[in-house]
Amino acid sequence: MTKFLFVLIFTFLAISNNYGQNIRLKFKVYADTLPAYSYVLINNNVFKTEVKSGTGEFVINKILDKGHFNFAQLALSDSVFTNREDFSSFFRRHQIFPPNFFYSFIIDSNDLTMGINIDTHQLKVYGSDLNKQFTEFEATAKTLDLTNIPALEEQISGDNNRMTEFLKIFAKYSANKLSEEHLTFLLEYPSLSFYNSSTVFQHKDSIYQLIQLLKKENSPYFDSERVLTKYQDMVTLYKPKENVPVPNFTIINSRGEKKYIRELYNSTEYLVIDFWGTWCGPCIAQHPELQRIVNEYKDNGKFKFLGIAVNDKFTTWKQYLEKHQYTYENYIFENRDYPNLQKELGIYSFPRYVIVNTKENRVVRSNFKIDQLRDILNTL
Repeated sequence: MTKFLFVLIFTFLAISNNYGQNIRLKFKVYADTLPAYSYVLINNNVFKTEVKSGTGEFVINKILDKGHFNFAQLALSDSVFTNREDFSSFFRRHQIFPPNFFYSFIIDSNDLTMGINIDTHQLKVYGSDLNKQFTEFEATAKTLDLTNIPALEEQISGDNNRMTEFLKIFAKYSANKLSEEHLTFLLEYPSLSFYNSSTVFQHKDSIYQLIQLLKKENSPYFDSERVLTKYQDMVTLYKPKENVPVPNFTIINSRGEKKYIRELYNSTEYLVIDFWGTWCGPCIAQHPELQRIVNEYKDNGKFKFLGIAVNDKFTTWKQYLEKHQYTYENYIFENRDYPNLQKELGIYSFPRYVIVNTKENRVVRSNFKIDQLRDILNTL
C-alpha cells in the first residue's frame, strides 16, 4: 500500500472578529552562522526583514480574521526575494537557510515572539497555546518514519502509541479550530498518520468519547457536527465487511460496454475480485501471483476471478491490459456510477481482495493478503 508523508491540510473558515492591522512578529535566531534576512509567507504574500545581531521584527500591515487559521511559514536566507514566485524559485535551488527548510506557525494574536533554533530545526512561539498545540501535534506526527518501515508488531505498537498521544493532546487543550482540523484529518486520511490506516477504527470508542467531550464545551471555533460526520464516514468505511450485501454497481469492459456486477453471478458460486489500479505499484506487482492462482483453480467451477480497476483512466487501463494478457476477466469501475461503493465495501487501500457469495449476494471475505487467498478458497 502506497504511503505518503504526513501533510496537515488546514481549512480556513471565518468565524468572528478581526485582528487589527500592524501584526507584530518578533524573533531571535540561535545559530553560530546567522542569515541576513528572514521571510514570512502568508497565503500568497511574502514579507521580508533583516536579521540584525540574531534578532528581527516584522510589522505586517494586514487584517487577519480571528476565525481563520492564519497559518504562516518563516524562512531564513542570505538571498533577496521580492515575491512568492521568486522565493519559490530560490527555494528549489536550495538558497533557503538552512536548505529546504520552513518553520511553520500560526498567527493567533497581534503580537508574537518567536525563537528559532537552526541546529534543531525548531521554532517556538512564546505565550501561544495554539502554536504549542500545533507543535505537539507535529512532533507526534513525525514519529511516523516512512523511510524505514518496521515489522508488523512494531507498526502496531507505534500506531497505538501515536494515537494515544494524539488523544492526549486533543484532551489537553480547549476545543478550537485546530483540534477540529487535526481530528477530521486523522479521520479522513488515517493512512497519512499511521502505518495501518485501520488504527482509527480500532480506537473508535475513544475518539467518539473525545468528540463528545469537546462538543460539551460548545465552542464557536469547533464544529462538532462536521467532526461527527467524518467520524461516521470513517466507521462505515473501516468496519468489517463480512456478510454485507453487494450493491449492483456497473462495470465496463475494455470494449467500453457496461454491465452490472450481478450479471456475472450466474456463472459461478463465488466471485473473487481484485480491486486495483494502474497507478498502484503493489497492485501490479501482485498480478503475476494472482494469475498463477487463477491457473491453479481454472478447472474449479466454483470460482470466477476478475479484476476491477478503480480511480483509473480508461485509456491507461486498456493499454496496460493489452500489454499483459491475463486470462481472468478485467473491468473498470467509474465512481460517478456508484460513488459510495468504496465506502460500502471498505476499499480504503489497494490492492483490495473481496470474495462474494453470488447465491446470497454477500461478502464472505475481504481485507486479506494474496498469500492467504489459496487457503481461503480451499475452505469455501
